[in-house]
Amino acid sequence: MKYTENETISQKQLFSQASVSMLGLSLMAVPEFMRFSLKTMIFGLVLTGLFFWVQSIYFVRICPCYARLCTSFGNWVGKLFGFIYVSYLWFSQVVLLCLIADLANYYFIERIDKSWLILLTGIVCVIGMYQNVEKRGRIGEIILPVILFFILFMLFLAFRDFSFEEIIRESRRKMTLRELAEAFYKIVCLFLPVYFFPFILNQTKRNTSAKKSMNGSICLNLGILLLALFLLLGLLGREGYMHKKYPMIDLMSGVNLSGDFFQRSDLFWSGSLLFCLFYLCGSIFFYQHELLKRCRLEQGTWIAYTSAVLFSVFAGKLGFSFETYRTLVRYGYGIVFPVLILAAGIWYKRRKMGRREQIHEENTDK
Repeated sequence: MKYTENETISQKQLFSQASVSMLGLSLMAVPEFMRFSLKTMIFGLVLTGLFFWVQSIYFVRICPCYARLCTSFGNWVGKLFGFIYVSYLWFSQVVLLCLIADLANYYFIERIDKSWLILLTGIVCVIGMYQNVEKRGRIGEIILPVILFFILFMLFLAFRDFSFEEIIRESRRKMTLRELAEAFYKIVCLFLPVYFFPFILNQTKRNTSAKKSMNGSICLNLGILLLALFLLLGLLGREGYMHKKYPMIDLMSGVNLSGDFFQRSDLFWSGSLLFCLFYLCGSIFFYQHELLKRCRLEQGTWIAYTSAVLFSVFAGKLGFSFETYRTLVRYGYGIVFPVLILAAGIWYKRRKMGRREQIHEENTDK
């Protein structure tokens, strides 16, 4: 599939788009890793970085078969591939819409029902669903330096009261191989959106050398996640943040600029975090539409969109929670996505070899 100029992004825009999208995930996922020791998390993050670095080489090689799923894998297999990826995006939409509404309702707009916030977020996201990928890349390129400045500035302010006593105590905790494997798998599950890179690479200029952009965005987010965990341990201690729902936001609520001339400096943090989640939600809507087009199911775009928004409104009453989503990811998509990527590579290689043999036979006959 060939793309026009306004349907491609540069490698810098790929880096910016991926970084902004995953920054919110990195900072909101801190409670998932509270029970692991700092040593386990350091090794787990390093292993995850190496794992995705190896995968990035593979992504670049197989990305052509993700340009047109039905052409590459056949009509029914291509649609099945697309359905699995779209289903993950659908559940992620539901969770993100609920999370954005929860954060906005708690920290910014207290007297509005969450259902209205979900509907408003859904409407804004669907407006950007039909924009071209270059516009999304430009937004990410412009906003990433601003977001990083606010996040790193707030982390720097928080470091003023940092204590190394808890860090020293944490360094004495033993690390088991089982604990390391569990931490590694949880981090991989957190960064499952990385498995959508083969789709995006088809719309990236000079995609064969895009490994640096992919790995750069992953390392940036892994580093910020480690920095957040390091900061929480040094300021609150393990017991101080174990039972908090949003520990990083609670921590930043106590950070103020010198002189107290701006009492709510934590709004920089909350606003940056909310924007990252909002950008991620918009990206999910956009790429869900792209995926449905590639597997010839574009007519289902509005069904997927409407059902996700409505399900988000009634998620609590229907018994769907973050725990349900976490179970789906860990025991479902976390296993399925690596298998799909491997199967896609094998399938693509066989089809490619088959075409070569067919061409060779035709030339021989002539």
